[in-house]
Amino acid sequence: MNLTSELAELSNIFAPLTPLYLVGGAVRNSLLGLPISDYDIAGAATTEQVQSILEGSEFTINATFPRTGTLLIDGKLDKYEYTTFRADSYPINSGGHTPAEVVFTTDIAVDCTRRDFTCNALYYDISSGEIIDLVGGVADIERKIIRTVKSGDITLSEDALRLMRLVRFSVQLGFTPDAETIKSAKKHSSGLADISKERIHDELLAILFAPERYNAVRTDGSEVKASDGIRMLTDIGAMKYIIPELCDGIGMEQNDKYHKYDVYNHIMHTVDNCPQRLRLAGLFHDIAKPIQVKLTGKMYGHDKVGESMTRQIMKRLKFSTAEIDHTAMLVSIHMFNLENNVKDSTLRMFIANNYNYVHDYMQLRIADCKASKRQQIDSEAIARTTQMLADMIKRDLPITITQMDINGNDIMQAGYKGMEVGQLLQRLRDEQISQGKKYTREQLINNIRR
Repeated sequence: MNLTSELAELSNIFAPLTPLYLVGGAVRNSLLGLPISDYDIAGAATTEQVQSILEGSEFTINATFPRTGTLLIDGKLDKYEYTTFRADSYPINSGGHTPAEVVFTTDIAVDCTRRDFTCNALYYDISSGEIIDLVGGVADIERKIIRTVKSGDITLSEDALRLMRLVRFSVQLGFTPDAETIKSAKKHSSGLADISKERIHDELLAILFAPERYNAVRTDGSEVKASDGIRMLTDIGAMKYIIPELCDGIGMEQNDKYHKYDVYNHIMHTVDNCPQRLRLAGLFHDIAKPIQVKLTGKMYGHDKVGESMTRQIMKRLKFSTAEIDHTAMLVSIHMFNLENNVKDSTLRMFIANNYNYVHDYMQLRIADCKASKRQQIDSEAIARTTQMLADMIKRDLPITITQMDINGNDIMQAGYKGMEVGQLLQRLRDEQISQGKKYTREQLINNIRR
């Protein structure tokens, strides 16, 4: 394992107290030949002892968490999270993420038993270069297997967030959970109800964006898909506690003239076809189809209802306002010009009114049509939209009222005031978009006078 000189220096500072171990993902990734992004280190020394030996060194303590024996240490090159060897106790079947009791120890074997999966329970002695594997983690990494350190029932009932970590590691690394772990995951998925939405939010995004993390492949050589993690969350019963609305589309058939999958599988294929930044939009674009069928017997209007549902779900999962607005807007407009029969003036107005979304709208539509039977119509609609956008730019049409050759002062000099000013500016902008022609300043002034 190639270590930085800074990590070796840190190990030398620790030497009088305890061997310093690199632990968890850093060891796993090193064995897999993957980049290391987080340096978790551990040893028998207490936080007080570590604080004392680091005084006067080039390392500084950024934050201290005495209850869990954790220190955040800043070096000149990297940041490190040090944790004293410990044993964690959780209330039976609590599902909570935080241990109720922490007992510190000098025994590395005890510390190992508190860790989640064998691939993350490897210790690398920085000074000796020895890998300490007490649970068969090296063999599991070689076989691309995810297995809990203790029994699956104990590990996953202690901390339900491990259910999502199980899925995340599976899709990020291309690993396969063993049968016992999957069985326990299904048994304890309800524990996610006790996990904070902020933590669920973070894990969900990591799962959805997993393919790009390490470009992982499965043991059969197949690439990991963006939907693989979502499907696994659904299969183990976890999705009922994350986005239960998504489960309503399972088995809901669609018009076979336009679709080849039920609602749920259509969404999954759309997600796979989306670039990373649009996967949330792909996930939510048809989220309202089941409720619309239940309420009206038809899927018509699912785009507008879907916008509202998307806002509710993303707010519940603690997404930012900007993320919610962008994703919900794409859900709202994804059905525009479905048959490619709108007038040019209508298409221009759509582009102008959704200028900040139009590129992503087209990408989402491409992903959507690849997951359906509408590919020819959609391809024509996208080509037409692309050409229209280029034509509008070439003609320098005003996308906003500020891009016109007049402003509010010109309107007021013609005798208008109050709300009339903004309304007239908007009307003049809309006329130019509708007609596909930019007015000169003289033409605009004449229109105002009329």
